[in-house]
Amino acid sequence: MKNILLILICLFGLNTFAQQNQVEIAPNSNVNPDAIISRDTLNLQFSFPCTAFVGEYGVNTNGSDIYVTQWYGNLIARYDEFGTVYDTFSIPGVSHIRDLAYDGQYYYGSPFESFFYILDLDNKVLIDTIHTSFQIRGMAYDPDNDVLWASECWFPMFYKMDKQGNILDSWLPSGITLDAISGLAYDNNSPDGPFLWGFSQDSTGAIIIKYDIANQAQTGNMIDVSTLATSGYYAGGLFIQQMGNRNEIVIGGMIQNDLVFALELGYANQMVDIESHEMLPSMEIFPNPVQDILNLSISSQDQELSCRILNQTGQIIQDHKLNVNSSSNISFNTSMLEPGVYFIQISSNKGYSIAKKFLKIK
Repeated sequence: MKNILLILICLFGLNTFAQQNQVEIAPNSNVNPDAIISRDTLNLQFSFPCTAFVGEYGVNTNGSDIYVTQWYGNLIARYDEFGTVYDTFSIPGVSHIRDLAYDGQYYYGSPFESFFYILDLDNKVLIDTIHTSFQIRGMAYDPDNDVLWASECWFPMFYKMDKQGNILDSWLPSGITLDAISGLAYDNNSPDGPFLWGFSQDSTGAIIIKYDIANQAQTGNMIDVSTLATSGYYAGGLFIQQMGNRNEIVIGGMIQNDLVFALELGYANQMVDIESHEMLPSMEIFPNPVQDILNLSISSQDQELSCRILNQTGQIIQDHKLNVNSSSNISFNTSMLEPGVYFIQISSNKGYSIAKKFLKIK
């Protein structure tokens, strides 16, 4: 009897462990299901539950086949938009893929390493492995310039790179945004674009955010899709594509191990204009350019804030905890920094962040 009880306890423990480890969660995400984000019925084009395997994270499509990847294993599945699983397979030498990008012929994805795969998923072939200088999480393809966009380290530091992995540009967006970026999509269909859309695990756990590439800034559009999920609300991959015979371009994504969804992109562009005072402070830095001392003027309803100074490759140079009493002036020693472009990022305990760029001179 004791042996049977012990076996049952072990099985229960293994099941609990599996349930807790079927999604990949940003280590510093701040999930708050009651966050003040305008909730909407959304204009769903389609959605279906994840049924191919445990650990679904990455997702992209050629317009008919929808491929998903397993973040902690080597499985890949092919769905249609009704959720029918047509195939589950693996490719030798390929595993742990997070977000997927698609260029019309090949798919691109990384196992959160300093390299990415080039994949022919239709024929189940690894075309190449390309090394980079940073660890990749989100990926998107830019057909206007035939380049890739990528993000790393769960925060919105975006890299533009060629297909050989060479970095062409990088930036941290200004304006109110969220950290814990899990997936990216490139948008050259919306008016006044192009844009990047990011999928964040902060706030409610599944919020899509729009970024203006030309201005390197968050636009104010945030879409809470956590209400689509049946259990767990953790963002995974993201894509933009025209599906089948539909006239509408869709923006779609993966709520990890729960749901694949697609919204009409035109409708998504009308969603939610966030008022900055609801989340983060007004923030000014001076002088800019700076030599020895950078001054930060900040006001916030949150007393405890995190402050990071990052270089242009996303490396954290300084990391501080700030105590702010409604309005504060804070100074940072920048004399030891090498000349170049840097970012100062302030994050609240609600998961929102704001960043500004500054130039360090001799």
